[in-house]
Amino acid sequence: MALSQKLFMNVGSRSVEFDGAYARVSEYHGTKSRMSFVVAWFETLGTEMLRQDTYMCDLDINGENPVRQAYLHLKTLPEFATATDC
Repeated sequence: MALSQKLFMNVGSRSVEFDGAYARVSEYHGTKSRMSFVVAWFETLGTEMLRQDTYMCDLDINGENPVRQAYLHLKTLPEFATATDC
C-alpha cells in the first residue's frame, strides 16, 4: 500500500515540484491506543528517498492492521487531500 500525489520541497532557495511522488509508511511504533509512524517520500517507486515525515494518530488495537490505519489517517489530513492509492 502506498499513496501518490504532488510533493513540493524547498531545495536551497527554490521550490521543487515532484509530480506523482510516492509516499509509503516505512515504520511505526505505538501503544495500545496511539501510534507514531514515518512516511518516506520518493520521486517514484524504486528511486532514492527524498524526505521523511512523522505523524501520530489513534490506534484501534482491534481494528485493521496498524499500517492500514496509518494510511487511512493520512487520507483525513489536508496535505493528503489529493493523494491517490497506488
